[in-house]
Amino acid sequence: MKFRPAVAVLVLATVSASCQRNPSENGASQNAREAILAQERQALDRYASGDPLGYAYGAAEDVTYFDHTGAGIRIDGLEAWRRYLDTLQIPPHRYDLVDPEVQLYGDIGILTFHWVLLGPDGTPSGRWKATAVYRLEKGTWRKVHAHWSEVTGE
Repeated sequence: MKFRPAVAVLVLATVSASCQRNPSENGASQNAREAILAQERQALDRYASGDPLGYAYGAAEDVTYFDHTGAGIRIDGLEAWRRYLDTLQIPPHRYDLVDPEVQLYGDIGILTFHWVLLGPDGTPSGRWKATAVYRLEKGTWRKVHAHWSEVTGE
């Protein structure tokens, strides 16, 4: 068998290309992660401004939410969630969003993060862990589920 440099180069190029990630998929995934995180930050910023209804920003009509006040009930649908949020008295505050991570599974994105309530002097005064599930609908990421739990004992 005779060595053919052109064939060897073609084989190496094919193997190399198959081992690399598709840049357009990687870019699309990064864009999706950024869009989900930006939408969550916008909702949290509205909430932190003293507008509890702001947390429902960008949610889907079929959103679900677990009440974090101790009753642990599931709230079904955007209108029911808005009614629930409207009962909350949320003063303006500052917060930190810590270690956010978005996992993508096709048209579903799962965002997990820690949320830290900051006192007037910037010291932490409450800690929560949160999960928000997003679904891609007609080119827009919509929140379809959220769950918050207070971090205790740390």
